[in-house]
Amino acid sequence: MRKFITNIILVLLLAAGICTSSSCLCLAKESYHNNETGYSIELCDDAMLLTPAELSALSEVMIPLTEYGNAAFVTTSSNSHSTEYYAEVWYHEHFFYEDGLLFLIDMDNRIITLYCEGDVSDVITSSYATTITDNVYRYASNEDYYTCAGSAFMQSHSLLEGERIMQPMKYISNALLAILLAMLILFGYVSYYSRLKKPADDKLLERIHKQFSYSEPIPNFTHETSRYSPRSSSSGSSSGGRRSSGGGSRSSSRSSSRSRSSSGSHRF
Repeated sequence: MRKFITNIILVLLLAAGICTSSSCLCLAKESYHNNETGYSIELCDDAMLLTPAELSALSEVMIPLTEYGNAAFVTTSSNSHSTEYYAEVWYHEHFFYEDGLLFLIDMDNRIITLYCEGDVSDVITSSYATTITDNVYRYASNEDYYTCAGSAFMQSHSLLEGERIMQPMKYISNALLAILLAMLILFGYVSYYSRLKKPADDKLLERIHKQFSYSEPIPNFTHETSRYSPRSSSSGSSSGGRRSSGGGSRSSSRSSSRSRSSSGSHRF
C-alpha cells in the first residue's frame, strides 16, 4: 500500500513537472521593462508556435514599441469567444487601460488580430490595424508565425514613428472603385446622347387637327323659388378665450467618451 501511494505521488509530481515545463512559455511574463516610460513587453505563447530562440528574437523586435506603450504577443489554441474579445480581455487583465498594443494568433478560430489601446489606437486606427493584418496573414497561412508577428510589430512601430506602410488592398480597392465610377459616367454619357429626342411643343401643335364650332346660347325660364328670412331681435356676441399651454423641454445629457481602442483581424 505504501508503495502504491508512493507511485501515485511520483506520477502526480511528474505530471506537475511536465505541466510546468510546457507552460513556462505559455504564461505571460515580462520580458522587458522600459524604466523611462514605464511600459513593458509580455509574451504568452500558449499555442507553442515559436521556439525559445524565436521568442527571444521577437522580444527584441518589440522593445522599440515600449517608447509608445505596452506590447504583447499572445497565442492560443482554445478560445470559446471571438478573437477580438479574447484580445481585449487579455490586454485589460495585464495592462488595464494603458497605452499599448497586442498581437494575437488564435489557432482555434484561425484568425490573427491586432488590438490597440489608448493613445496608440489614435495612431493605429482600426483601418490601419486591418491593413497590417492583411499584410501579414499569409505568413500565418504558411506557418511562419515568427515573421507574421515580427512584421506586424515592425509595421506598427513605423506608424507610431510617423512613417507610412504598404496598403495594397486599399490601393486595389481605390483602383476598382475608380474603374467602376468611370464606367458609370461613361454609361450615363452614352445613355444621354443616344436617347430619342423629344419633339418641340410647336412641332407637336402643327400636327394636331384643329376644329372649332360655336352656337348662340338660348335662355329658358324653368322655375322660381323663395326663401323666408326673419329679422333677428337681438344680437349676441361670444368671445372665445385662447388657451395656451406651455410645455417644458427635457434635455438629457449622455456622457459619451471617445473610443480609446481599435482592432483589425484577418483569417489565415
